[in-house]
Amino acid sequence: MNGLTEKSSQLALDISIDDKASFENFWVGHNHELATAIETSVRTGDPKLLYFYGPKSAGKSHLLFAAIRLAKEEILASSYVCLSNSRVSESQLEAVDVQHLVCIDDLQAWVANDTAERALFTLLEQIKHAGGQLIVSATQPPEALGFELRDLVSRLSSGLVYPLQTLTEEQQFEALKMRAGQRGLSISEEAVRYLMSRSSRDTGELFELLDNIDRVSLIEKRRITIPFLQTLLQA
Repeated sequence: MNGLTEKSSQLALDISIDDKASFENFWVGHNHELATAIETSVRTGDPKLLYFYGPKSAGKSHLLFAAIRLAKEEILASSYVCLSNSRVSESQLEAVDVQHLVCIDDLQAWVANDTAERALFTLLEQIKHAGGQLIVSATQPPEALGFELRDLVSRLSSGLVYPLQTLTEEQQFEALKMRAGQRGLSISEEAVRYLMSRSSRDTGELFELLDNIDRVSLIEKRRITIPFLQTLLQA
């Protein structure tokens, strides 16, 4: 069940949840406490405000998608808003169901915009007074983002605040193996390490590349070997 009407979810907030994202397929690394806190908060409704931050492609959206997926499994109403989506405006925040779970992604996208900051603060106050629940992701902690509205910073800092730790090289290796296994890919450890050595260390980009490799190998009916990766990466 979703806290938005079909019209508002399509036109106002453009919800496009990655149905594959879950807590089970999130490689936690050093983020066990954070992942557990988010999962527990969805199941219990406590805390009412959880804020976490980390660099691009560290897995922030994955965790929010996992929270939304869990809420659906628990038959709980939920809303997802990505502020870096150009189609999301201040007035459209009025479509959010403030009585239930609200996940806000890419909070930093609305920094240094007076109208946007006030709209965000209004939404947060509405969620608080309606008894709703809020999970927020951003690139930095509240006080470091650069918001000029101090009440907004104070409100965002009032809940639990967690850093999202990036994966080490070995953790990325294990995460890629897990992702490949979930997709049913037959790929050797040597091929995974070759892929990492020839690609960006951005985890999100590595996962996207692995998905592309999967599609090409299916189309060409080829096994994922180092020679195959050499040809693909040089193309």
